[in-house]
Amino acid sequence: MKYDIHNLFFAKCRWPIMDMINIDGPDEGFIHPDYMDYYTIIFFRNNEYINLFNKKEKYKHVSEVEDSEKYHAFHLILELHSLSDYIDTEHKKVSEKECDLIEGTIEKTLKLVPKYGYKK
Repeated sequence: MKYDIHNLFFAKCRWPIMDMINIDGPDEGFIHPDYMDYYTIIFFRNNEYINLFNKKEKYKHVSEVEDSEKYHAFHLILELHSLSDYIDTEHKKVSEKECDLIEGTIEKTLKLVPKYGYKK
């Protein structure tokens, strides 16, 4: 299936993770990160942002959420850039496989890596 390039976006996203503690012994344990920031391509359809590679993942822009530090319902969009900012728009439609290659190229070119961290 081909997607209209004007509905595709390269996004920096955040997946909020609930706090978890694993304890192996009486004094041992570690805390998992509270969030993971990652990059992906999403498309805009029916007033919703949807992950191109996993249609079940829905997104909200961080500006739509009151308290993003406590928000766990959706993936959050931290930054949003039109895919046409990164590629030649000679072709109006691209396939999912092409988007996968584009995403990898953008990440390598800009030296972007996923980030794990703790909320303040």
